[in-house]
Amino acid sequence: MIRVLCLGMILLGAHLCAGQRMTVYLDGQPTSEVPGMDSLEVSRFVNLYLLRLWNQGFVFSGLDSVFSERIYFHAGPRYRSEIDQLAVYDAERDTFELWTPKKQSFRASIQKQLTTYADNGYPFVRITWDSVRVEEDVVKGFLRVVPGPAVVYDSLVLLGEVQKGRTFLQTALNVEVGKPFSEGSFQNLPKRIARLQYLKINGSPDVAFEHGKATVFLDLDKRKSSSFEGVVGLLPGQSAANGVMVTGFLDLQLANLFQSGKRFLFTWNRFADESQSLDLGYYHPFFLSSKLFLDVDFHLLKQDTTFLTQSWNLISGANIGPKSEIFFGYEEVNGTLISPDESNIRENLADFKSRQYMIGLRDVLYGQEIGMKSPFRYHVRLVLGDKRISKNPSIDQEAYDTLHRQTSMVQVSAGTKYLLRLKKQTALYHQLEGQVLVNDQILTNELARIGGLKTLRGFNENFFYASNYGLSRLELRQYFEEYSHFMLFYDQLVMEYHGVVSYPRGFGAGLSLDTSNGLFTFALAMGMSRQIRADPSNVKIHIGYTSRF
Repeated sequence: MIRVLCLGMILLGAHLCAGQRMTVYLDGQPTSEVPGMDSLEVSRFVNLYLLRLWNQGFVFSGLDSVFSERIYFHAGPRYRSEIDQLAVYDAERDTFELWTPKKQSFRASIQKQLTTYADNGYPFVRITWDSVRVEEDVVKGFLRVVPGPAVVYDSLVLLGEVQKGRTFLQTALNVEVGKPFSEGSFQNLPKRIARLQYLKINGSPDVAFEHGKATVFLDLDKRKSSSFEGVVGLLPGQSAANGVMVTGFLDLQLANLFQSGKRFLFTWNRFADESQSLDLGYYHPFFLSSKLFLDVDFHLLKQDTTFLTQSWNLISGANIGPKSEIFFGYEEVNGTLISPDESNIRENLADFKSRQYMIGLRDVLYGQEIGMKSPFRYHVRLVLGDKRISKNPSIDQEAYDTLHRQTSMVQVSAGTKYLLRLKKQTALYHQLEGQVLVNDQILTNELARIGGLKTLRGFNENFFYASNYGLSRLELRQYFEEYSHFMLFYDQLVMEYHGVVSYPRGFGAGLSLDTSNGLFTFALAMGMSRQIRADPSNVKIHIGYTSRF
């Protein structure tokens, strides 16, 4: 007699299982323990467990019963099995089609079929033997994949303090009303919520099925994600009359504007005498109700009385996983000399305009602080473009004869962050950043700027110019809370500036303190390079505070 998987029995017995350990019994004997499961997870587990038994020759094995803490299977006699074909249901034609997978990948093929159905509106898909015949000690036949009832999303029920933005959440979490239910998407809901930095989930998501419709229940609370950050840098031995120059950094980020996931960014940085930068940004998810996001940014950099660089970019892309997104975009950069003369040309400074096209992949949480439980984070970007140098009327036109006026460029940049747990509260944090720029006429006023609290500690903000570089930030952290820790750090930069390679480095100690209202950062650092030797009078003090609201 063929044992058939009974959907009703699973639903009746499994609704109390979630959150408890379950013991698996085979012919009355306990074989293993598994974490508590809901009805969907029990259905998938039973399918895979029976498939393993059938693959071992127990072709008449089946499910006996499911209780809150126990699952009982029956094995039956063992045969040499020869599975001829797999019958797969075609929903459009309402028929079964026979399919013959390769023997070495038969089990993987069936698992793929089960996953495909479960992620496309058939969460209670099951497998069973069909047309079985016994010839001595060999059983021959084929398996049938039965999809079960079709299920679509019906509604999203919010149980916590978050009650607004339901339509946006349905789109962001991929649980739109009327779409086929996806078990994979449902299991990934906590990860999808984690990328929405302004929300936190209490407990596991839940789902209820009735008349072919799924209702998803989420207990969500608000998380402080908008921030205001102020950083003060005290730079001994600088040009100020009292021997100390105070630099400033302001950063304002407004998250989840209008309960729709939109973001606004404002950053201002005064990093030296008469030198400052400004950044403005706007992020719009699901632009025009599509799966694409839109990111518009403007950047301005003024270097004392030497040059001014302005750039704006337009980036779009889409999510390709719970925490990753692919993006592509266009950027236009304009460089202008403030006090032009012929010495600028000799110093590789000139007016220019470049157009750049980019594509990349990144972790949406890359810019966030890493805690004890944070996973690996990354970003990578490829840029192709062209650059044209403009003649300034205040400079002798013959000075431009030595320059390549129009060139093509290639730029690759990448970065990673990760944490290695050494002991319970001790960890090693490592961040790697790098860039390679290929261009026949690299100008000083288009180079990357490095130095300061967020890059190379122990040096002034934006102290170094680099066309190609690799930056390593290594920290030994002693945590006393999820994001609060003491640290010893060593920063190493390998950089190229107009063909000259140098190795600046910085080291020191600091503290990062996470409070209910924000994050306080303090670092005492000393930097060394070819031009700057280790000197206690040259110690840099970096102080920052990010207020969350």
